[in-house]
Amino acid sequence: MLGFLQRIGKSLMLPIAVLPAAGLLLRFGQPDLLDIAFIAKAGDAVFSNLALIFAIGVAMGFAKDSNGAAALAGAIGYLVLTNGAGAINEDINMGVLGGIISGIVAGLLYNRYHDVKLPEWLGFFSGRRFVPIVTSVSMVIIAGIAGFAWPPV
Repeated sequence: MLGFLQRIGKSLMLPIAVLPAAGLLLRFGQPDLLDIAFIAKAGDAVFSNLALIFAIGVAMGFAKDSNGAAALAGAIGYLVLTNGAGAINEDINMGVLGGIISGIVAGLLYNRYHDVKLPEWLGFFSGRRFVPIVTSVSMVIIAGIAGFAWPPV
């Protein structure tokens, strides 16, 4: 259990490292400082997509070799989770916690399936290409559960 929590902490460091730069950009672009709108919007873009950034960063942190396939799976997992749960109940906003959940699931699935071998006629989808597919299927199930269980929380 302690090892798992340490992995979560290590995985959270990558997305958190982006926050100071985003905060500086947001602040420097404000009207009372430099008054440059595109700099403020650039910083706001990071904060607006924070959950997606956490999904990508946590998935890379959990993957054995910090592979980009895990990051892609984390992003896809987050999109499937939020849109799937939103289809059940449109008031659901899972926020950064949804990104962290997606990243953990994607990273763990990457570690398990990154070297899977499929039959020859499905060979294109073997290995790392299989990870986003299995992540999206898993996140559909989690989205169904979250769609009904999240509103009372």
